[in-house]
This record gives sequence, structure tokens and C-alpha cells, in this order.
Amino acid sequence: MKNILTAFLFVAVVLNLAAQNRQDKGLQAITIETVEAPLKFLASDWTEGREVGTKGAYMAADYIASVFQMYGIKPLGDMTQKSMSREFRLQGKKPEFYRSYFQNFDLITETRNKKSELRWSQSNGVSTRIKKLTEGADYQVQGRIGSLEFDAPIVFLGYGIKNKDLKCDPYKKVELKGKIAFILTGFAGINDQESRNYRTLNKDNSLSTNKLERTKIENAREAGAIAIIKYNPGHVFKAANPSNLPMFSDNEFYEGDQPQDDFYLKKIFLPNWETKQEIPVIQLNKNFAESILKNEGGILNTLQKPDYDMAKFTSHELKDSRLQFKINHDQKVIRARNVLGYIEGENTDEVVVIGGHYDHVGKYNGFIFNGADDNASGTVGMLTLARAIKESGKKPAKSILFAAWTGEEQGLWGSKYFVKNIPDDLNIVLDINMDMIGRTSIKDDSEAYLKMQYTKQYPIFEKIFQKQNEANNLNLDIRFFPSEQPKGGSDFVPFAAEQIPIISLFTGLHRHYHYPNDELEYIDLEKMTNIIKLTYLGLNEILESE
Repeated sequence: MKNILTAFLFVAVVLNLAAQNRQDKGLQAITIETVEAPLKFLASDWTEGREVGTKGAYMAADYIASVFQMYGIKPLGDMTQKSMSREFRLQGKKPEFYRSYFQNFDLITETRNKKSELRWSQSNGVSTRIKKLTEGADYQVQGRIGSLEFDAPIVFLGYGIKNKDLKCDPYKKVELKGKIAFILTGFAGINDQESRNYRTLNKDNSLSTNKLERTKIENAREAGAIAIIKYNPGHVFKAANPSNLPMFSDNEFYEGDQPQDDFYLKKIFLPNWETKQEIPVIQLNKNFAESILKNEGGILNTLQKPDYDMAKFTSHELKDSRLQFKINHDQKVIRARNVLGYIEGENTDEVVVIGGHYDHVGKYNGFIFNGADDNASGTVGMLTLARAIKESGKKPAKSILFAAWTGEEQGLWGSKYFVKNIPDDLNIVLDINMDMIGRTSIKDDSEAYLKMQYTKQYPIFEKIFQKQNEANNLNLDIRFFPSEQPKGGSDFVPFAAEQIPIISLFTGLHRHYHYPNDELEYIDLEKMTNIIKLTYLGLNEILESE
């Protein structure tokens, strides 16, 4: 019996050492050199900032696919067919189909540099007076809206605030469907902290005027309004871009009187994407807003009194007034693609996704936005993990899908498309997202900061990553942010929205964020390498867990 026990212990030790050796082989594949090499190309001028759908993005995607192939990662993109020469076709040969690394999908782009027209018509029962307004002087359009046109009546909602404690609900006795909601900014008594309205709306000391205004817009939209007129009686309306200023733009890259092209002047979205309908918010100047309300019997003065009881206000349609509005954008369709690779695990019923977006801002006004940190760093993190797992020589306990997302910068479109089109045979149990893991946050004094968001129902994630950080002397200052459904601005969000557990790794914003000087020279390669090592070690432990 003693000999049998001794033999058993010997075998256990050997197996444990073998497992440790395999992990070490994978860990040894994660070096500053193996991290820096792919980063140099992805963040080079050749890829031209990798804006979704551009030549540079296609070049980057081809490179990522070739790296997958070199590492022995299987393709998990669309089925496609090999091109065939005319000679072979004449011989009667049929095209061969194969699985590629690319998941293709279409996006619609439209310019936000829009042209709009706004007209106000007023009838007195005998004739109709139409006034055309000037954009920038009489009104400004806010909101990310597409091309549209309408002619509709106006409903005055006062401040548009719905509050049980104040017993006010301006939506209760009025029909808003297909109409325009006219709403005043703020509330009665907004500048008087002793007023009942202020004390009620700020009873927990958390009054946010921005949140209050967003809530008004959302309530009007849900009630069926097709547009919103906003008027701020205490605000002097000023044109957004007056034509006579000496400098149209003045920053560290450009100072001049000519408007420059801009990444933010575009809107990109998936066709037929199910999302709430965004409606235009039209900000009016004093003269025009009060012209519309001139027959309201001095109601503006009454509404602005600090002690005004907002429950007394009754919403009503402004008789004989209508607005005609038109806005147009140029649209075109572009083809985009995620890059997907796969390692089959011992357990093929459970799949862990490791992803990072490879797109960035692109090239504008002669400047290339290289995006070394955002997000060549996360893409390289994903690629390095793929190499390490293959180098370990061990089949992972669960299957792993490696994903390079596109379209993140304009709305997480690559990951959203994937999540809405997950194959039935892929049971995704975890998404690990790497986005901007190569720099130091502007608020970080330790220069080792790492933000880790994760799904709160899995506290084991925090324990594993903290343990691996300490046990392997990685010296990372990890700050953990658990939540039931993690939110943010990166590709873990679509997974979290579908109740898939997530881990998000992020080192914070820096002064070069979305600027042309987000370059390789500023990357902290040692820190980035340690983050990838941490993820590899934590991943292995998670894969082995039940």
C-alpha cells in the first residue's frame, strides 16, 4: 500500500510539473519583443489609422488573419469560395468553398455636416404667414439624426418635467404622437435653492441638469413626439460657427480660418438596426421662441417665478402654429469585417471570447491617427494570448474564440453585429475585452494603473487576477469595478447586454486619446506585456474552473 501511495504521489507531482511547464512555455512566449513587433505594423503609417471600411483597415485585417494562420489558429469567419481562373472553369471544375477568417457585414455612413431648413407657419383663420429661419442665428439642431422631413403642429409642455412629489405630469392630458414638443430648459426656481421645486428635485443632493434635460427628451420621445423645441429663457443664444471669426480652428495641429475634415462629422450605423429612434432637438433663440408663444398671455413670466407650482400647468397645442423641417445627409454603404480565429478546447460546449477592436480614427487633414494605444495595443494583446496558448502545447480546457472587432469607434458595430449573429453551436460563457492597455491614465500617479470591470456575479474573477498579479510580481495597480451589467464605451458592452459575463481591461484615457500623436513611442511596453501575462495566467485558471 505504501508503495502504491508513493507511486501515486510521484505521478501527481510529475503531472503538476508538466502542467506548470506547459504554462511556462506559454508565458515565455509573452515578451516585450513579441509584443512590440506586431504593434509596430498595426500602428504604422501604412495602415493609415485603420478607420472602418478603409484600405488601411483592410490591410490591418489581412495582417491579423495572416498572424492567426501563422500561429495555427483556425478560421471562424464566413464561408467563401476560392477564385477560379477562366481556364479551370472551361475545364468544368467547380469552385472550392472554405471558411475564412473574416466576418463581413455592411454599414451605412452619412455625413453629420448636415444642411437643414426650418419654417414656421402661423394662420389667423384668413391667411397664413410663413417665416423661414436661419440655421445658426435663429436655431440650432442637436442630436444624431438621419435625413428626415416633417410638417407638424406644436404642443407646449412648459418645463416638460414629470415628477410624483411635485404632482406634475405634462404628458398626461395631451396627445403628442406625430407632433412637436415645445419644452423650456430647466424648471421654475432653478436659481433659487430655497424654492420648493429645487428642494424637491434635489432632495438627495444628486440634481444633474444634464440628466434632467435628457429625461425630458426621452419622455417626449416615448410619448410619440417627432421632434423637440428647446428654449432656455436664461440663456443668450449664440451661433455655433459664426463666419467672421479669424480662426475657424485653433489647436496644436491646426490654426486657420478654413473648416477641417473631422472623424466626428460622420455617423456610421448598421442598416435596419433595432434601436430607439433618435429625434431632432431644435434649440431656438429668444426672439423666435417668444414669437411662437406671444399669444400665451404672459405665460413665460409666470412659469419663471421661483415659487410657481408646476402641477398647475396644463399642456396644450399651440393653435394655428406649425413647423416645417427638413434635413439631409449624404449616405453610402461600406463593407466592414471582423477577424475571427478559433482554438478548440477539451470542452467544446463552452467558448471564451478574447477580443479587441483593431479599428481607429483614420486619416484626416494630412494627419494619420495611428492609434497605437487605441486600440493596436488591445489587438496585439489578443494576438499575443493566441500565440501563448498555442506555444503552451496544451489544448485549453474550454474552446477560445479570438476576435479583432471593427467599427468600435463609431458605435461598437463589429461586436454588436457578432453578438446578434452568434452561431447556434457557440455557447459563449465569457468575454474578455482588451482596449487601450498600453499607456498611463492622466489621473494615474503610480504608472501601473489597470482598470478591470467585470460581471459582479463572478467575484472569483477579481480573486484570480489579484492572486496572479501578486504571485507573479507583475506589480500592476489593479482597480476592480464590478457591476451586474457592466457598461462603458467598448466591445464588452454588447456581450454584457446579452447577460454574458465579461472582463474588461483598460489603462485609462491619456492626453493623446484620438489625436495623431497616439504613437508607438509613448507605449509602455513593459506594463503592456505584464497586462498580457496577467490575462494569460488569469485566463488559464478560469478555463480550468467549473
